[in-house]
Amino acid sequence: MPFSELIAQERAVGSLRSALRRGSLHHAYLFGGPEGAGKARAAVLLAQAANCEGGQAGPGGLREDPCGACGPCRKIERGLHPDVVVLAAERTMAKAGRWEPKGGRAPSKDIVVDQVRDLVDHRLAMKRFEGRRRFVVIDPADAMNPQAQNALLKTLEEPPEDTTLVLVASSPDALLPTIRSRCLRVSFRPLPAAAIAARLQEEGIPAEEARVAAALSGGSLGRARAHAGDAARRPLRAVAQAAALRPDDAGAWLAWAADPGADPAQARAKDRDRKAEVKELAPEICELMLVWLRDVLAVQAGADRLAVADLEPATRRAAAALPPGEVVRRRGEVLRTMRALRQNATSQLALERLMIGWFHGRA
Repeated sequence: MPFSELIAQERAVGSLRSALRRGSLHHAYLFGGPEGAGKARAAVLLAQAANCEGGQAGPGGLREDPCGACGPCRKIERGLHPDVVVLAAERTMAKAGRWEPKGGRAPSKDIVVDQVRDLVDHRLAMKRFEGRRRFVVIDPADAMNPQAQNALLKTLEEPPEDTTLVLVASSPDALLPTIRSRCLRVSFRPLPAAAIAARLQEEGIPAEEARVAAALSGGSLGRARAHAGDAARRPLRAVAQAAALRPDDAGAWLAWAADPGADPAQARAKDRDRKAEVKELAPEICELMLVWLRDVLAVQAGADRLAVADLEPATRRAAAALPPGEVVRRRGEVLRTMRALRQNATSQLALERLMIGWFHGRA
C-alpha cells in the first residue's frame, strides 16, 4: 500500500519518499511521535518500498511507494520476509513464540540486552537472504533498557551493508543521547481530529460516532478505532451527567467522581474493578469534556453544527445558563485535571477536584 495511507503526516512521508527517490536511505532512523500516529506503519511501508519489485523505480533504483502486491511486499506485510526483522518487548515476542527468555525467567516488558545481542551476533552477522535491503524495526524502541541500548550502539555506528535500522518511539527523548545522536530523526505529529473522523467515515463508521471517537483519540487513529461505537457510550454519559450536576449537591459530585458514566440500569461493579475503569476512563472523559465545552461556546457564538450532537440538549442548556467567561474557566479546570492525570494523580480525587473547581473555584 502507498504512503498515502498515512494521514496528516505529509512532512514525514515527504522526507522518506525523497530518500527513496534518491536511493539514499539512511542507515538508522528514529521515528518519534505520539502513539497511533502511524510510525510503525511507516516503518513497514519503508521496508516494502525499499524491497518492492513492482511499479516504476526512481532515479536511485528504489520505488517511492510500495506496490503492496509483489512477493516482497506481501511477505513484509505478513511478517514473513527473512530480511525484515522486528524487535519488540520480550513479553510480546515470547507470547508470539518468537523469543524465549534465557535462564527460564519470566519475560520482561522491556527489550532486554539478550535480545539485542542475539540480533547483532546472529541475525545481522548473516548475509541477506533475498531482499534488496535488510531492515530492523525496533518497536517500541523506548522499551529498550539502558543495557540493551548500549549493546546497540556499535551497530548504529557501523551497521552491516545495505541495512537500515528503524527505531519507533512514542517517547524518543527517553532514549539515551548516544542512541538519538546516531539516528536520523523523523517526527510524526498527533493526527488532527478532523482527519481522524474523515478516515473513520471512509471505513464505514457513521459521522457522529466518528466525530466522538476522534475527540477521544488523543491524535491516535488506533485509539479512535477502539472508541468507535459502544466504547464511546460511557464517556458520553459521564459528560452528560457532569453537565446535569447542581452547584449545591456536593454528594452528587463525589458519587460522579467515583463512578463517572455508570449506567444505572447495570449492576454496580466491584470497588477494585470500578477504580480500574475510572483510571482508564478519566482522561477520555476530560478530552470529551473539552470538546463539549467548545460546543457550548460555539452555540453561544451562534453556530448550528456541533462536534458532539449526542450531547446537544446538555450543550444548549449550558449555553443558556453559563456566561462565556465561565465556560472558558471550566475548560481551564478540565485542562488542569488532565495535567494532573498525566502526572499520575488518583483519578477519583482528580475528578472530585475538577467538580470543586467547576462550582467553587480552585480546590
